[in-house]
Amino acid sequence: MTTTRALSEDQVDLMNRFYSTDISQVPLRKSARDSIWESFKKSKQIENEIHLLNTCPALVAELHKSIDTGNNVQSAVFSECIYAQTLANHFRLPIFRNQSVSPFDFLKTEVTELKKMGLTARYTYSNKEETLILVQAGGSGGVDSALIFRKQGKVFAIEFKEPGAKTTEADLPKYGEDGFLKPSDAFTKKHPQFTSMIEEQFAKDLNFFEAQGSNVNVFSKESLRVAVNGNYQGMKFADAICTEDSLGNLTMIPSDQIDKWATIEGEIRPAGRNPYKVWTPIQLRKKLSEIGGKEANGTASVPITALVPAKPRGGTGISRYKIDSLFFVRAIDVDVKGSLAVFNVGDVRQLNPTITAKMFFKKLNASDVKTYYGIK
Repeated sequence: MTTTRALSEDQVDLMNRFYSTDISQVPLRKSARDSIWESFKKSKQIENEIHLLNTCPALVAELHKSIDTGNNVQSAVFSECIYAQTLANHFRLPIFRNQSVSPFDFLKTEVTELKKMGLTARYTYSNKEETLILVQAGGSGGVDSALIFRKQGKVFAIEFKEPGAKTTEADLPKYGEDGFLKPSDAFTKKHPQFTSMIEEQFAKDLNFFEAQGSNVNVFSKESLRVAVNGNYQGMKFADAICTEDSLGNLTMIPSDQIDKWATIEGEIRPAGRNPYKVWTPIQLRKKLSEIGGKEANGTASVPITALVPAKPRGGTGISRYKIDSLFFVRAIDVDVKGSLAVFNVGDVRQLNPTITAKMFFKKLNASDVKTYYGIK
């Protein structure tokens, strides 16, 4: 293998193992996965279940889990299941196990290694001899999978990413009542890959109250390169990522060379995913007053027409009412009385800003990747 950029010994080994076998196509392309997801959201029924079970049993298990728990399944989970299945097909691992039903018996050394990687096994795929095992992981603590070669004592960490995807989306340090982005040594230590992106916004005096309603997308090419390539070199380590190319082929890329193969972008969202108790109460009271609300003894009364109803992710109905892009109250905490929405001010939640880097593999071709790294 020859390349102008140095790969680690493990990356060389893993890339050779992957590309020395014929390139494999994913059994369900993104459009087909989205179609199944949209249908399931509406009906909560699994169409063509037997066919889907033969294609990707992990996906069927996730859909049944959604039905049993009542929790919505996210579209990205569909891709993770399909990519894991394709990787299992690629390495000829026909034996599938749902860890919650018939768990695979890992060696003590493997259990220790998986714990070090922050992986919790959700599904496993193996050959009959159990010398090669693919672990599909769950949870947010580690990457999506581990590939274990028992004879060689090798364990590789692999992340799954859709052709258009974010890297880590991290909560930024909470701003104050003035709305300005604040420095944090703890954040820098945990997410060093974002240091340059954040420093560029410090220089621009980023204010989240002024920026709310839109995202910040202007960053230098170098800060984006560092953010993307450094994302899987820290606490959430991966040797490589797997995605699908423009032809639907599973493609493996070294995790620290993503910029070679993807168009990369950056984004700061003033209103991220994670809600917290309000930490800028002065700004909240100001906003409630602006939309015609009144507050007395900790109870707010707001014209219902001044709030924006929102659906749950991957579901239907109303899950919450937006006061603005930063503040909201859950529908279950709202009492609608005529034209007014009445709720405890303490039930209002504030969305934390986040930062991420994004990658788009628009023209990716697995054969080009194989050739670039000199694999015969």
